Amino acid sequence: MSSNRLMYDTCAYSKRLNESVGPLSYVLNPMKYENCQKCRHELGIVGGTSVSHIKGNLVDLENDLRGATRANTLCPDNKFKPNNGSITIKGNGCGKNDRTVDTNLVHLPSCQMIRYKPTPLPPAMDLSNCPAPKVPVTSQCQ
Repeated sequence: MSSNRLMYDTCAYSKRLNESVGPLSYVLNPMKYENCQKCRHELGIVGGTSVSHIKGNLVDLENDLRGATRANTLCPDNKFKPNNGSITIKGNGCGKNDRTVDTNLVHLPSCQMIRYKPTPLPPAMDLSNCPAPKVPVTSQCQ
């Protein structure tokens, strides 16, 4: 057995580690299947993005709605206080400042993946040429 300590070579170790972990970073890429040009399908598709998004960070909004940004307490001063159009997340005092999440909606443009043929309709009725029916008016008062 050789005692040349080649297994402790830092250059070879970093190369071997990069070769074994590199494909995992590609597999775990969160933007791998993300569409850069999102749109809202109107007809014919189940699933997908059919709602509006917010202008702010979606992760911060979900953390605040779940209550992860506030301490668990019964004090009403520390409970959730809704604001119109924004949510303020307080910093934890470790150099992080308060941040604001803009909750105004961004409406997605509409698009259609499947080209449907228009539905044929009968021609509209022309009601201006029809005279009003003459109904005899009878008085029920005596």
